[in-house]
Parts: sequence; structure tokens; C-alpha cells
Amino acid sequence: MRSYGLTDIGLSRKFNQDYSLECDEPIGNLDNLYVICDGLGGHNAGEFASENAAEIFFDLCESSDSRMPLSIFREAVNKVNELIYYKGRESEYQGMATTLVAATIRDATAYIINVGDSRAYVVNREEITQITWDHSYVGELIREGKISRDEARFHSKNNVITRAIGAERKVEPDYFQVTMDPGDTLLLCSDGLYNMVSEQAIHKVLNAKMPLSVKAKKLIDMANAAGGKDNIAVVLITED
Repeated sequence: MRSYGLTDIGLSRKFNQDYSLECDEPIGNLDNLYVICDGLGGHNAGEFASENAAEIFFDLCESSDSRMPLSIFREAVNKVNELIYYKGRESEYQGMATTLVAATIRDATAYIINVGDSRAYVVNREEITQITWDHSYVGELIREGKISRDEARFHSKNNVITRAIGAERKVEPDYFQVTMDPGDTLLLCSDGLYNMVSEQAIHKVLNAKMPLSVKAKKLIDMANAAGGKDNIAVVLITED
């Protein structure tokens, strides 16, 4: 696999609470591993939550004895949630939490876990498909058919999430398996991208003949050109 990850502070935030990690080589019993976390809380709390959740998640995946990707993810995310939750009881980090979306690819199948509203998409020449479900107020409205995806981008409550790592003592992630065809790109991103840039525009960039690094930078630039109202995180993954 080949990947490229990039985060940006955006134009409105004082601190960057988005954090990404990418590894195209084996991590424990996983063939590769990619993760984005979008922290919630004050400066110290949000940055601490996202960075530590991502780093600890990587470490736990690497040390797992399981050989099944979703089992590895389940064990790791439950432990990460517990650690962030209890750290958040301390006054300095009170109220902190973070989203998490992670993926690994084995034998042309992407295994994905998410908590919160950071997303995973599969992109090919014909379409862009959101794989994950947003754990958010507007995500519920979309699933109920009350608003469209484009309407959600401009909704006054599009930053209200309903599930996050560290928010509660127990967490319920969602898990997905999706077949990756040759030429497909797996996109992980925070809401700082998709709330600023339409899926049609993202699809156009990812189908352009450019290196992954240029595509990632282009998406970041487009989010900032549209207002850059939040931190932005992008991870692009494709086959060699």
C-alpha cells in the first residue's frame, strides 16, 4: 500500500487538535494501519486526546495477539476509550474526548472502525462513497431522511457529535468491511474537510493525475479557501 497524511490548523482555530498516523508496513498482525483523531476540549485537552488516542491505538494494535483486524480494532479502541476517559477526570484534561477513524487493508479488503464524525470514503473513477456513519446530530438527521448531505454541511449543529472516545466509560464503535478494487482510493478525513468541501469536489481531486501528496495538499487548500473554519485532517491510501 501507499499512503499520505496531512493535517492543517485551518483559518479559524488557535490550535490544531487533528492528528493522523499512517504506516504502510506491518503493525503487529496487521498489514498496515491508518488513523485520524479529531480532539475535543480546550487546547491541552483536545490536542492531548487526539494525539494520545492515535498513538496508543497504534501501540495496542501492534501488541495484539489476535490475527483478525476487527478484533484487533475492538480490543484497542475499548482500551483507548478507557484510558482517555479516566485521564479526562483530571482537572487539567476535564471534558476531553476525540473522534477516531482507523483502517487497515488486507487482501483487497478494507477493515474500518469509527467513533464520532471523522469519516472513511472509498473513491473510484465513477463515484465517492461514504463508508462510515457519523455519530452526530446531523448524521442522525441524514439517516432519517430529514436533510441531505449537502444541507448537513451548512447545518447550525453540524459540530455536535453523539459519540466519542473518552466521552463515556464505555464506547460503541461501528465496524465496516469493504472490498477495494484496483485503482480505488481510501480517504480518511475529519469534519474540517467534508464540511468545507463538497463530495463532488473531493471526488474530482482524487481522480486527478497527481501524487497523493499533491492531492492531500489540494484538499487542505480547498477547505481553507472555503473558510477553513476547523482543523483539517486527510489520509489517502491506495495500492502501489
